[in-house]
Amino acid sequence: MERILLMDEKNYDPSLPEIRRTAVRGIISCGGKMLFIMSRYGEVKLPGGGQEEGESDLDTLVREVREETGFKVIRGSARPFGYIEEKRLSVNEPMIWHQFSRLYFCEVCGEQGRTEYSEGEKRNGMHFVTMTLGEAIENNRRMLDTEGERAWNRREYNTLILIREYYNGIKE
Repeated sequence: MERILLMDEKNYDPSLPEIRRTAVRGIISCGGKMLFIMSRYGEVKLPGGGQEEGESDLDTLVREVREETGFKVIRGSARPFGYIEEKRLSVNEPMIWHQFSRLYFCEVCGEQGRTEYSEGEKRNGMHFVTMTLGEAIENNRRMLDTEGERAWNRREYNTLILIREYYNGIKE
């Protein structure tokens, strides 16, 4: 999979220990809108999350999309978009946060089932929403202006911009 963006804040001491994390996220369009997860703060992100040990990208994508949206991913529909590499000082402890967010276009099928948010996601008021890509970009841009630079806000905003650029390139 190709790296489509490197976000290295260089706000850390390189001698600090490093936390490495891989997340897998779905880019899912349904009827002109996209599937997102919204927090109680108002920013939106693509459904997906951390890869568990021994899990393939596809297994993580299927599990996370089901947990966060209630929809089932059609396994044969997953197509890689690229990955975003993020490196910064951890928010919670003096460590380097080094995350690889692997992005896949995919389709879902069937009726929406029950969501299964983690305790942390519940505390953050995460819930499923649909909106157009343009609405999501504007929403997250506004969040950067009003809520500031939460660690994940910039990544999510940049991800949506890259998706828009991809779709615009297809139309040309």
